[in-house]
Amino acid sequence: MKGDQDKALKCHEKALKIRLDKLGSDHIDVANSYNNMGNVYWIIGEYNKAIEYHKKALKIRLDKLGSDHVDVANSYDNMGNVYLKIGEYDRAIEYYEKSLKIKLDKLGSDHIDVASSYVNLGSVYFSKGEYNKTIEYHEKSLKIKLDKLGSDHIDVANLYNNLGATYQNNGEYDKAIEYHKKALKIRLDKLGSNHEN
Repeated sequence: MKGDQDKALKCHEKALKIRLDKLGSDHIDVANSYNNMGNVYWIIGEYNKAIEYHKKALKIRLDKLGSDHVDVANSYDNMGNVYLKIGEYDRAIEYYEKSLKIKLDKLGSDHIDVASSYVNLGSVYFSKGEYNKTIEYHEKSLKIKLDKLGSDHIDVANLYNNLGATYQNNGEYDKAIEYHKKALKIRLDKLGSNHEN
């Protein structure tokens, strides 16, 4: 896997160099290259570099697209993801909330990307041990995903699993079992009994 990530990084570096040479340092495609590199650095655990590249992407996107564009929301999500990973939960929440606001304004309250923002916020509150807020955000996401994806979608199973873990950590074991059973049923139906998940 590490070899694949190294190859991806080299490809993105090459694309960035070409875009910088051909398009200039403030072109939106350069921002996309910075974003891609930030994502690879996040995957391989080089979080300072991930932040550096995501900040560069965010700056260009803000300058070129404005503060209410969904690509800016994507950059905010990426920043939130890195800060969540390094344990800077309040900063992660700040970026996730900015992203959510844009998505609500531009996409509407029942859009699947809004559901993803709710999952992000639920995840950071889980990491903070604030389980009631975790449940609140995961339930909001679940409502959208059930409506948009159906009750047997693997994303719904993932949310059931998240809710099960949250209820378990909150000492609500009956609810935890209920949600884990729902997740397991979908996963067995969709993935089979031999799948790792």
